[in-house]
Amino acid sequence: MRRRLYFVLPDTKSAQVMMNELLLARINANHIHFLARSDKSLGDLPEANVLERSEVVFCASVGMLLGAVLGALAGVLAIMVPWWFGPVSTAIIPYTMFIGAVASAMWAGTLATGVPNHRLEAYKQQINAGKVLMIVSVPLHRLMEIRDILIKRHPEAVYEGTWPTDHVLFP
Repeated sequence: MRRRLYFVLPDTKSAQVMMNELLLARINANHIHFLARSDKSLGDLPEANVLERSEVVFCASVGMLLGAVLGALAGVLAIMVPWWFGPVSTAIIPYTMFIGAVASAMWAGTLATGVPNHRLEAYKQQINAGKVLMIVSVPLHRLMEIRDILIKRHPEAVYEGTWPTDHVLFP
């Protein structure tokens, strides 16, 4: 299980230093992403992908759920109105649920690539001001270690929180 750490950095030079620090802490480069204004070059820093910039995962899961429900209703309707397809057994319901879930998930996920991620709205103003957002996905057991290393060694970086949680569950 991984958690995402969010840091706001003043510039790309600072982002490169943070990237090197994370690589030395044995965080894989595939789990480090940066987001900046579209006119600002990140150089060789990995840019945030579509899964981090948009609501693809959430919308695809909602689409899958709604598609499965609608598929189940279509299967029941096919059983109740037999003259459409001839004699239909109840075995059609799981098939229509599966087809509805997959088709709706693909459709909703495709549409969601244009929907900005609601978690990034809090950083929009800082990104537009020229700062760089760093998103680091770390294993849960190394969360505190990596966060403390970055906070202590890089005072220019502003720690903005952890997703999905930034609070202690048990006191």
